[in-house]
Amino acid sequence: MIVIVAFFVLLLLGIPISMVVLGASTLGVILYSGTPLQIVVQQMFSGLNNYVLLAIPFFIVSGTIASRGSTSKYLCQVMTIIFGRMRGGSVIAAVAACAFFAAISGSSFATIVAIGSIMLPSLKEQEFPDEMSIGCITAGGSIGVLIPPSAPMIALCVALGSSVGRQFMAGVVPGLILALAWGVYTYVVCSIKKYGKPIRYSFSEAKGIIFKAIPALLYPVIILGSIYGGLATPTESAAISIVYVILVELFVYRTTSFKDLFNAFKNSLVNSAGITFIISASQLLTWFITTQRLPAIISDWIVTTITSPTVFLLVIMGIFFVAGCFMELVALMIILGLILSPTLASYGVDPIHFGIICVMAAQVSYLTPPFGMNLFVTMNMTKRSLGYVSKAAMPYLIILILCMLLIAFVPEFSLWLPNLMMGS
Repeated sequence: MIVIVAFFVLLLLGIPISMVVLGASTLGVILYSGTPLQIVVQQMFSGLNNYVLLAIPFFIVSGTIASRGSTSKYLCQVMTIIFGRMRGGSVIAAVAACAFFAAISGSSFATIVAIGSIMLPSLKEQEFPDEMSIGCITAGGSIGVLIPPSAPMIALCVALGSSVGRQFMAGVVPGLILALAWGVYTYVVCSIKKYGKPIRYSFSEAKGIIFKAIPALLYPVIILGSIYGGLATPTESAAISIVYVILVELFVYRTTSFKDLFNAFKNSLVNSAGITFIISASQLLTWFITTQRLPAIISDWIVTTITSPTVFLLVIMGIFFVAGCFMELVALMIILGLILSPTLASYGVDPIHFGIICVMAAQVSYLTPPFGMNLFVTMNMTKRSLGYVSKAAMPYLIILILCMLLIAFVPEFSLWLPNLMMGS
């Protein structure tokens, strides 16, 4: 209890989550383990001494370069060609562009910035309500952690010892279902209220844009195809993604300079360092709670108290909803994932399906005040208040929750593709 109280006191004081995890874990080691303090450094190093974790900074770097270059621009144009003729087509194109760019960046925040900076001015010109435009971009960005590659998925797989490839595959169908649900909602609302103006391209214009967009469209095909085809590991594929996006931006689109690359590398590595430090500190917490048999104790209590798999899943999602409003996504997934994973077999929950539930529940936390990070990113872009952005994202948040419940209770949506491609 002392460690738990210390954890929440540090959290409420506004201390960065990595230092909260490290401080509370170190306090636990001092008070309860009887182990020399050098275990702190040893476990932190052990948390980072994993080849798979190299994929996180690699994907963040490639996603940042793509968001600052022309890749995101051509993706938005292609999606507008496909959906622009429909009622509400430009908003649907924004959601589709978020889903496609998610397969490049693996980051919710990079998706919002890359697609929002292009689509928000365009949506305003086409007379869509600001609330709808801001809401679709804010919510659409969250799909960046669900559709692979996803940095949080990698961190969770490392913590739980599960397959990154299978976890990536499991996120594809839920991500497409979510994007489709948002698109249907947009189409219905815009059809009823007559929002927006359709956009039509001539055949020659469309052909020219699609031709220029081919390198951008091939990006996820090459990266994810190399993983699913067994040609490369996720880490090797992440390294390939950096080489590919640099070649495309420098020598094909030619809108990115070497100075831009330097700035992209610098900012990406700073962001990557934050994530990896959280993983490192979480390893110490993992060692501490494991040596204290906390997962086993909690698992026994949960199994004794909760007899229904349905109630168990609802409890998991409820915990993530509440905790996700106050904690960073990666730390939350690792800590709760480690504690809850021993109970999965008792309720017949597949670990890969559990990972998708964790990610989608965390998506919800990105869109809920007071600490929804997507809300803050959009606020910074649009100069709108927290209340305004939260209200704008609310319809998309409700649809996200409904989709999450559907996918949580129909595991085939998550497990069909990995079982098909890699066997059950």
